[in-house]
Amino acid sequence: MLHKCMFSGSGGQGSALMAKMVCLGAIKENLKVVMTQTYGIEQRGGDSTAFVIVSDEPIGSPIVENDATVAVALSQSIYDNCLEGVVPNGKLFTNSSMVENPKDTGSFEQICLPVSDMGVELGTVRCANMVMLGAVLAGTGILKLETIEEVVNETFGAKKPKLVGLNIDALRTGYAAVKKEAGNE
Repeated sequence: MLHKCMFSGSGGQGSALMAKMVCLGAIKENLKVVMTQTYGIEQRGGDSTAFVIVSDEPIGSPIVENDATVAVALSQSIYDNCLEGVVPNGKLFTNSSMVENPKDTGSFEQICLPVSDMGVELGTVRCANMVMLGAVLAGTGILKLETIEEVVNETFGAKKPKLVGLNIDALRTGYAAVKKEAGNE
Protein backbone atom coordinates (compact mmCIF):
# COMPACT_ATOMS: atom_id res chain seq x y z
CA MET A 1 0.00 0.00 0.00
CA LEU A 2 1.36 3.41 -0.99
CA HIS A 3 -0.49 6.73 -0.82
CA LYS A 4 1.19 9.88 -2.10
CA CYS A 5 -0.86 12.78 -0.78
CA MET A 6 -0.99 16.49 -1.54
CA PHE A 7 -2.94 18.73 0.88
CA SER A 8 -3.26 22.23 -0.58
CA GLY A 9 -4.99 25.47 0.29
CA SER A 10 -4.45 29.08 1.12
CA GLY A 11 -2.44 29.82 4.25
CA GLY A 12 -4.67 29.59 7.31
CA GLN A 13 -7.03 26.98 5.86
CA GLY A 14 -5.35 24.15 7.70
CA SER A 15 -3.85 22.04 4.92
CA ALA A 16 -0.67 21.50 6.97
CA LEU A 17 -2.76 20.47 9.98
CA MET A 18 -4.56 17.90 7.83
CA ALA A 19 -1.18 16.51 6.77
CA LYS A 20 0.05 16.42 10.37
CA MET A 21 -3.07 14.50 11.43
CA VAL A 22 -2.46 11.94 8.67
CA CYS A 23 1.17 11.57 9.77
CA LEU A 24 0.24 11.04 13.41
CA GLY A 25 -2.53 8.62 12.41
CA ALA A 26 -0.17 6.65 10.19
CA ILE A 27 2.27 6.30 13.08
CA LYS A 28 -0.57 5.04 15.31
CA GLU A 29 -1.43 2.44 12.67
CA ASN A 30 2.23 1.35 12.47
CA LEU A 31 2.70 2.60 8.92
CA LYS A 32 5.69 4.38 7.42
CA VAL A 33 5.17 8.10 6.79
CA VAL A 34 7.06 11.16 5.63
CA MET A 35 5.93 14.78 5.23
CA THR A 36 7.32 17.79 3.39
CA GLN A 37 5.77 21.21 2.91
CA THR A 38 5.89 24.26 0.67
CA TYR A 39 4.34 27.64 1.33
CA GLY A 40 4.55 31.24 0.25
CA ILE A 41 6.24 33.93 2.29
CA GLU A 42 2.93 35.42 3.39
CA GLN A 43 1.76 34.66 6.92
CA ARG A 44 -1.85 34.17 5.81
CA GLY A 45 -3.44 33.89 2.42
CA GLY A 46 -0.50 32.55 0.41
CA ASP A 47 -0.73 29.09 -1.10
CA SER A 48 0.44 26.21 1.06
CA THR A 49 0.90 22.54 0.21
CA ALA A 50 1.87 19.70 2.50
CA PHE A 51 2.98 16.44 0.92
CA VAL A 52 2.59 13.18 2.81
CA ILE A 53 3.60 9.68 1.77
CA VAL A 54 2.02 6.80 3.70
CA SER A 55 3.15 3.24 3.08
CA ASP A 56 3.42 -0.17 4.67
CA GLU A 57 6.88 -0.48 3.07
CA PRO A 58 9.98 1.70 3.61
CA ILE A 59 9.72 5.02 1.76
CA GLY A 60 12.65 5.65 -0.56
CA SER A 61 12.00 9.29 -1.41
CA PRO A 62 9.89 11.98 0.25
CA ILE A 63 9.09 13.62 -3.08
CA VAL A 64 5.54 13.94 -4.41
CA GLU A 65 5.92 15.45 -7.85
CA ASN A 66 2.90 15.33 -10.15
CA ASP A 67 2.22 11.80 -8.93
CA ALA A 68 -0.20 12.23 -6.04
CA THR A 69 -2.69 9.42 -5.58
CA VAL A 70 -4.69 11.62 -3.20
CA ALA A 71 -4.95 15.40 -3.51
CA VAL A 72 -6.93 18.08 -1.70
CA ALA A 73 -7.73 21.54 -3.09
CA LEU A 74 -9.18 23.77 -0.38
CA SER A 75 -8.98 27.01 -2.40
CA GLN A 76 -9.36 28.31 -5.95
CA SER A 77 -5.81 29.66 -6.11
CA ILE A 78 -4.22 26.22 -5.70
CA TYR A 79 -6.80 24.19 -7.63
CA ASP A 80 -5.01 24.11 -11.01
CA ASN A 81 -1.78 22.91 -9.37
CA CYS A 82 -3.74 20.09 -7.76
CA LEU A 83 -5.31 19.13 -11.09
CA GLU A 84 -1.88 18.78 -12.63
CA GLY A 85 -0.50 16.78 -9.71
CA VAL A 86 -2.82 13.76 -9.64
CA VAL A 87 -2.02 10.44 -11.32
CA PRO A 88 -4.55 8.49 -13.41
CA ASN A 89 -6.94 6.62 -11.11
CA GLY A 90 -6.06 8.99 -8.25
CA LYS A 91 -8.55 11.12 -6.34
CA LEU A 92 -8.86 14.88 -6.03
CA PHE A 93 -11.00 16.21 -3.17
CA THR A 94 -12.18 19.71 -4.08
CA ASN A 95 -13.74 22.33 -1.82
CA SER A 96 -16.66 23.36 -4.01
CA SER A 97 -17.42 26.25 -1.63
CA MET A 98 -14.24 27.92 -2.91
CA VAL A 99 -13.59 26.34 -6.33
CA GLU A 100 -16.26 27.86 -8.52
CA ASN A 101 -15.94 25.86 -11.72
CA PRO A 102 -14.35 22.45 -11.16
CA LYS A 103 -12.87 21.14 -14.39
CA ASP A 104 -13.31 17.74 -15.98
CA THR A 105 -10.57 15.51 -14.63
CA GLY A 106 -10.73 12.73 -17.17
CA SER A 107 -8.34 10.10 -15.87
CA PHE A 108 -8.97 10.47 -12.14
CA GLU A 109 -11.91 10.91 -9.81
CA GLN A 110 -12.86 14.30 -8.38
CA ILE A 111 -14.97 14.46 -5.23
CA CYS A 112 -16.49 17.92 -4.80
CA LEU A 113 -17.78 18.86 -1.36
CA PRO A 114 -18.71 22.33 -0.07
CA VAL A 115 -16.55 21.85 3.03
CA SER A 116 -16.35 25.57 3.88
CA ASP A 117 -20.14 25.80 3.88
CA MET A 118 -20.34 22.57 5.87
CA GLY A 119 -17.91 24.03 8.42
CA VAL A 120 -20.07 27.14 8.78
CA GLU A 121 -23.08 24.90 9.42
CA LEU A 122 -21.11 23.16 12.17
CA GLY A 123 -20.26 26.52 13.77
CA THR A 124 -17.11 27.84 12.09
CA VAL A 125 -15.46 27.76 8.69
CA ARG A 126 -12.20 26.99 10.53
CA CYS A 127 -13.19 23.31 10.76
CA ALA A 128 -13.56 22.95 6.96
CA ASN A 129 -10.18 21.20 6.84
CA MET A 130 -11.42 18.52 9.25
CA VAL A 131 -14.60 18.06 7.19
CA MET A 132 -12.33 17.52 4.19
CA LEU A 133 -10.07 15.15 6.09
CA GLY A 134 -13.09 13.04 7.01
CA ALA A 135 -14.03 12.98 3.32
CA VAL A 136 -10.51 11.85 2.38
CA LEU A 137 -10.62 9.05 4.95
CA ALA A 138 -13.98 7.83 3.62
CA GLY A 139 -12.98 8.13 -0.03
CA THR A 140 -9.58 6.48 0.21
CA GLY A 141 -9.47 4.23 3.28
CA ILE A 142 -5.95 5.57 3.86
CA LEU A 143 -6.49 5.45 7.66
CA LYS A 144 -9.30 4.56 10.04
CA LEU A 145 -11.66 7.33 11.14
CA GLU A 146 -11.28 6.18 14.75
CA THR A 147 -7.51 6.62 14.54
CA ILE A 148 -7.82 10.23 13.41
CA GLU A 149 -10.43 10.88 16.11
CA GLU A 150 -7.81 9.72 18.65
CA VAL A 151 -5.25 12.03 17.05
CA VAL A 152 -7.67 14.99 17.26
CA ASN A 153 -8.31 14.22 20.93
CA GLU A 154 -4.59 14.03 21.68
CA THR A 155 -3.68 17.08 19.59
CA PHE A 156 -6.36 19.45 20.89
CA GLY A 157 -7.29 17.78 24.18
CA ALA A 158 -4.63 19.23 26.45
CA LYS A 159 -4.46 22.83 25.19
CA LYS A 160 -7.79 23.39 23.45
CA PRO A 161 -10.32 20.87 24.81
CA LYS A 162 -13.26 22.92 23.51
CA LEU A 163 -12.12 22.17 19.96
CA VAL A 164 -12.12 18.38 20.30
CA GLY A 165 -15.87 17.86 19.90
CA LEU A 166 -16.17 20.33 17.02
CA ASN A 167 -13.31 18.76 15.09
CA ILE A 168 -14.53 15.21 15.64
CA ASP A 169 -18.01 16.29 14.47
CA ALA A 170 -16.39 17.87 11.41
CA LEU A 171 -14.46 14.67 10.63
CA ARG A 172 -17.61 12.58 10.95
CA THR A 173 -19.60 15.02 8.78
CA GLY A 174 -17.12 14.79 5.90
CA TYR A 175 -16.80 11.04 6.30
CA ALA A 176 -20.57 10.53 6.25
CA ALA A 177 -21.02 12.82 3.23
CA VAL A 178 -18.65 10.76 1.09
CA LYS A 179 -20.01 7.44 2.32
CA LYS A 180 -23.56 8.63 1.56
CA GLU A 181 -22.52 9.79 -1.92
CA ALA A 182 -20.94 6.40 -2.58
CA GLY A 183 -24.04 4.62 -1.28
CA ASN A 184 -22.19 3.08 1.68
CA GLU A 185 -24.01 4.77 4.56
